[in-house]
Amino acid sequence: MKNNKGFTLVELLAVIVILAILITIAVPSTIAISNKLKENMYCKKIDSIEVAAKLYGEDRKTSFSENYETYPSRKMKVKDLIDTGYLKKDNSEEPYIINPRDNTGLDNLELTVYEKYNRIYVAFDETVKTTCDK
Repeated sequence: MKNNKGFTLVELLAVIVILAILITIAVPSTIAISNKLKENMYCKKIDSIEVAAKLYGEDRKTSFSENYETYPSRKMKVKDLIDTGYLKKDNSEEPYIINPRDNTGLDNLELTVYEKYNRIYVAFDETVKTTCDK
């Protein structure tokens, strides 16, 4: 009698093919989910920047001087919100606010805080608007 221990070559190849098919299906899905999470996190950071800028504007609306479409306004950067204490830092080293999509800083993102009909609004550039449309 012959002792047959182990797997045949055909069985091993079958397992390898099945694993390859599973990996082919799973990897693109995982990447897509990761990208979607990064986009959502980016939009949440933009929302928190907008809230901080509105609070800043409410406290300092008398200091608005420049015009944004003929309304009293002020141009500023996210770093200004951090320096004045309206926005909390992500980390202790620069850049303070991290863009989760590409790990660059959002500290120099420009925004305009303006008053219109006795309410405070925040305007970002077009790339932020198109990315995080509600």
